[in-house]
Amino acid sequence: MFVGFFWGLKWPLCVIITSRMRSYLIKLFGGLCVVFLLLGFGYYHRDNIGSVFRNLLNRFRPCQRPITYSIERIDPQFGITKEELLNSMGRAEKIWESSINKPLFDYSPTGDLKISLIYDYRQKATDELHKLGIVISDDRASYDTVKAKYDSLVVLYDKEKARLATLVDTYNRDKDSFEKDVKYWNGRGGAPKSEYDDLQQRRSDLNNQVTIINQVQDSLNNLGDTINSTAIILNKLITELNLQVNAYNTVGASTGKEFNEGEYISSASGISINIYQFDSENKLLRVLAHELGHALGLGHLDNPKAIMYYLNEGMNEKLTSDDLRALKGKCGID
Repeated sequence: MFVGFFWGLKWPLCVIITSRMRSYLIKLFGGLCVVFLLLGFGYYHRDNIGSVFRNLLNRFRPCQRPITYSIERIDPQFGITKEELLNSMGRAEKIWESSINKPLFDYSPTGDLKISLIYDYRQKATDELHKLGIVISDDRASYDTVKAKYDSLVVLYDKEKARLATLVDTYNRDKDSFEKDVKYWNGRGGAPKSEYDDLQQRRSDLNNQVTIINQVQDSLNNLGDTINSTAIILNKLITELNLQVNAYNTVGASTGKEFNEGEYISSASGISINIYQFDSENKLLRVLAHELGHALGLGHLDNPKAIMYYLNEGMNEKLTSDDLRALKGKCGID
């Protein structure tokens, strides 16, 4: 009697407890799932999250800890090795660090600041002018030298273009005459031997004309590339020297609108430095140092000799007083 009564009471009691706890358990399970998902997401993206946190820390508390950098990409057309780039990066970072005796950058294979050398129309233009024996400097003398070369190349290009047009016209005229005579003799069941031999010789001559036309076309294309390169450099110098002259035209397809040697990029995906053009070891060093200055949060300065001047026209490998003043201001150093 007692046992039956006990079990008779216990079952309804269990049903009541389970009903009350079900909602709580569901909420608890759901909460734990969210926590585990967040933990899993955080672990999977721990490197990116850490990078974002460090970038924010460097932005709001600059110079407190070194910015780590790594080599992301080196296009082989530059002809520079990773070791050579790292050597230039080491020299570039010391330009800033030695001035305040403080570590500001540090290399790491997985560093947050991604360094890339990207080859495009800008470096191609520089390489083309190097083949002509022209070294670019941001001055009026360079502009005059490149302009003289551009003018002579355009004259040569126009001559070659006219020559090509004449060759094509001659080929088309000879080809039409040949095809007309072939049709004539085919309509008569075949040509006599003398006429047949003449047709064979004319066919061979037409093939030779095609070969010459292709060679002249290739030469013209190469000449056009060189003209485009000089036009790109001229337009760059016009902008940088603030010259009151019209922009120069390229031939064929457009090769690009801007000529910035490098750029510092900061976005939600991270921070990076892309280098597009340099024509000497010193220029590479200077453009790297300039972009590292942007990575520190520095803007452009008005002093033409400053590392942070918007043009890369100086030769000094040390900070100017303006650079140093801006750096100390950013780092909170008296």
